[in-house]
Amino acid sequence: MRYKPPITLRVVFYGFKAVSVSFLLMITAWVTLVPASAVERRALGAQIGAERPEGLVPMRMARAMVHFAPERAARILSRTSNGDVSVEVAGQILRSLADGTLASQAQLTAPESQSSTSPRQVGDAKFIRVD
Repeated sequence: MRYKPPITLRVVFYGFKAVSVSFLLMITAWVTLVPASAVERRALGAQIGAERPEGLVPMRMARAMVHFAPERAARILSRTSNGDVSVEVAGQILRSLADGTLASQAQLTAPESQSSTSPRQVGDAKFIRVD
């Protein structure tokens, strides 16, 4: 015969389970379905009409991580980089991503592509010889 906990314990357990599942569902819906607010659009540098600018989901996920467990999230981010990034730097990166001030990958690679399509051709390196 299996042990069956009392009804009060089962009600408390199922109540806690229902609250935690609904909380996770609410956070997931906020991250993926809710359009960007004016503050988020401004932080991401998006146009006025853009409802879901690029970088919105990572920004919201970083905001949730910074809000609920900033130290733990920084440690996990540092650990996933195999120690290449310290915990302090990981925390700074996470906070700047949550604020929307971290440049996206497209913004980081844009200046290189613009310089290669420039009408001004520089050519190879020039060396000066001193006789």
